[in-house]
Amino acid sequence: MNAMRKVIRLFVAPWYLLGWLSHVYLSLTNPQIYAVFGDTALIPGYTGLWKSMVMPSITFFAFLLAGFEILVGYLLLSEGKWAKTGVVLSILFNLFLIQMGLGIPAKSGLQDFLSNRLPNLIFLAIQLPLLWGWNEWLIPKPLRLSRK
Repeated sequence: MNAMRKVIRLFVAPWYLLGWLSHVYLSLTNPQIYAVFGDTALIPGYTGLWKSMVMPSITFFAFLLAGFEILVGYLLLSEGKWAKTGVVLSILFNLFLIQMGLGIPAKSGLQDFLSNRLPNLIFLAIQLPLLWGWNEWLIPKPLRLSRK
């Protein structure tokens, strides 16, 4: 099980450490690509909030998201409570994405679940083992970032 946690952590951290690049690029070159994300939310009123508040300032929010992703990736490679904080932030972010959806139009509830919710639900489930039995040696020493 410890080897599995190591693999999970080494998979999740780069997802964040590299993912921010796409948000910076897209927000500068094709910001309208983010408009669809407001259309698949589960929370009532979220779509209106997305269109009226987020989209007019999407570059700002995309850069904020990029900063968040860098922080989470860094924390995931840290030690002790900082690494655990990174896992918790990642899980909370994935819960938010499950609510928001991935902006894929769906004709049925099942299709919506499969295309907009399931990918982030799987990513969240993959991370849950990182909350239990935390061992610092799961990240190879050269990759560990010390916050002492």
